[in-house]
Amino acid sequence: MTSSRDRAVAVQGDRIVKVGSESDVLASRGPMTEVIDLRGRLLIPGFIDAHTHFGNAAAWLFRISLYEVHGEREALEAVASAARRIPEGLWISGGDLGAASAWAADAEGRPRPDPMRLDIRALDAATPAHPVLLRRVDGAYIANSLALARARTTPGEPDPRGGRIERDPATGEPTGVVHGRAAEQLVDLMPPSNLELQIAGARVALEDLRRAGITTIHDVARLEEASSRRLFHTHVERSATDLELFRELQRRGELTVRVYAFLTLPLWREVLAAGIRPRSDEGLIRFGALKAFIDGFLMDEPYADDPDYSGSFTFRFVDERTMAADIAGADAGGFDPVIHTIGDKAHRLLLDWYEAAIRANAPRDRRFRVIHAWYPSAREIERIGRLGLIVDVTPQQLMRNLATIDRHLGPARAKTAFAWRSLLDAGARLDIVSDWPGSFNERRPTPLAPLENIALAVMRGWHPEQRLTVEEALIAYTVNPAFASYEEDRKGTITEGKLADLVVLSQDILSVPPESIRATQVDMTILGGRVIHR
Repeated sequence: MTSSRDRAVAVQGDRIVKVGSESDVLASRGPMTEVIDLRGRLLIPGFIDAHTHFGNAAAWLFRISLYEVHGEREALEAVASAARRIPEGLWISGGDLGAASAWAADAEGRPRPDPMRLDIRALDAATPAHPVLLRRVDGAYIANSLALARARTTPGEPDPRGGRIERDPATGEPTGVVHGRAAEQLVDLMPPSNLELQIAGARVALEDLRRAGITTIHDVARLEEASSRRLFHTHVERSATDLELFRELQRRGELTVRVYAFLTLPLWREVLAAGIRPRSDEGLIRFGALKAFIDGFLMDEPYADDPDYSGSFTFRFVDERTMAADIAGADAGGFDPVIHTIGDKAHRLLLDWYEAAIRANAPRDRRFRVIHAWYPSAREIERIGRLGLIVDVTPQQLMRNLATIDRHLGPARAKTAFAWRSLLDAGARLDIVSDWPGSFNERRPTPLAPLENIALAVMRGWHPEQRLTVEEALIAYTVNPAFASYEEDRKGTITEGKLADLVVLSQDILSVPPESIRATQVDMTILGGRVIHR
């Protein structure tokens, strides 16, 4: 990502000070200069993963995998094993219980099996000293008696508004299965509210980032005090990282990644009141974007395989009028909205709100974003390009949904699903992102894997006309996300004066066959001129 004639780079402090020929750069070295011979390996800018959930990744240290559990006995064994590993008194969480069976049925067009149940007495026996909360694939949760007791759930306690506690019809005792707000109340009780636990998990997550060559993340974060004060809990991003975790890691000198924090869009007033301003920095932490959700597959027309269903707004969605007002208000304050958008109707609504905000507010340099963009229509793709929006896409998510896209959408709508080439050609800027560690309580964390995502973007077999080139995919992991955070002048390319955030790859992915990209290793990661992985 320099001139093809450039063979060497000099770094002083945290900056790139010279890029050029080997002889020119070596001529500037001093007696204390460390010279690293890459021996033909490729030097690129540090990867920027523009959509992560760092706090959720840190919390995996305390979770168990239930994705491939197929029965009560297996589930209880997994929970008992976790109880032996995790110190007494700490919560045990996991999911998605029953997902493998349910998703196999979806792929084969069969009805899903009934949701799995666990006998609460057996669950209590397996976990006498740990509160337990397990998420089922249908969105309900299963809790043990210790967890229910912490939420003061008793036989005579009424269901909370917006929630339901399943009870034994004979005794009135809770069965452990909770829905809606009743489940949210239990989620709210769970650590990691203990900062030391979060930091223990964060150290593991930071090592994952260093090994992957990621020097910046755009992370879904929250001001905990504001989030707990004003919004209904269902409207808060529950997989967001508590901003205090990043701040504490930085105070301790342990933060080894730059962070562009997505705070909560409906709390834009509180963000401003807290003194946070767009494009402001706290050391390695930067602000400027606010996140919200729209939909769970919200379509203008019903799904091809279900004529009675056209998706829905996500449970985190407030309402259309409020969302439009929040986008306009945040934009007036200088913040960029970044919105989770899946279905074609959701795209149409979002672009209407974006256009309304642009008309209502003063002209400025905007970096509005669409997150995911799975199923936009051809018309919305054209609008995205015309508005010059940034679009976050995840090739791994396409691969996980290949078995059902055509059946759900039908051939006409499938042509514009995951349409990366069409978006790029229309004028959008693409970020390739991981959404790490994936959906809350999946069977295992989604890997960061920038090189895997690049390979998938280049080699996709489904609608291959939507492939990217290797160079375009690399730009989507470096140049474009730097632009998205208004940092194109200090990162994203190997340029004199920019930050020395660099990665050494084991081979030149721009010249090897695409099928070889997956085998590429990250040999070295450099953050601000300091080697943090080798």
